[in-house]
Amino acid sequence: MSGTLHRISRSVIIAAPIEQVFHFHDNTDNLLKITPPHIKVAIESRGMPGLGYEVHLRVRQFGLLTMNWHVKITEYVSPTRMVDEQISGPFASWKQMRDLRVVDGGTELTDTVEYAVPFGPLGQLANWLVIQREIEGMFAYRQQATKRLLEAST
Repeated sequence: MSGTLHRISRSVIIAAPIEQVFHFHDNTDNLLKITPPHIKVAIESRGMPGLGYEVHLRVRQFGLLTMNWHVKITEYVSPTRMVDEQISGPFASWKQMRDLRVVDGGTELTDTVEYAVPFGPLGQLANWLVIQREIEGMFAYRQQATKRLLEAST
């Protein structure tokens, strides 16, 4: 890993059982349902959900930038915690943590991402201008889409 480590975290309450919220996130097909419309994701390959699960994605953003992304589940504690880390992809490092807990009214899902951008000062400038806002917007969209889909199915 190189560069400054950035951290973004946000939570949402979903009126659904914790097991349902957890397993929604270990089904890669659901990623396609909760990705913002301006980001196109294709699943190139995947294994079976659980610890060590690996996924290869092709991500197209801004209509022209295509990235290959290989992530692996490095922590899998059903139904409370799932962590995936970038093996290869667009970031110098990427670690996403999903923490779930039972609360009144359902499940609290907290998404936290720790990432570092490549390209030194130029990457830091890109992060300040675009990348951080894109990540924040993506997680806000994903959480609201997850909430809408799961609450509609319960």
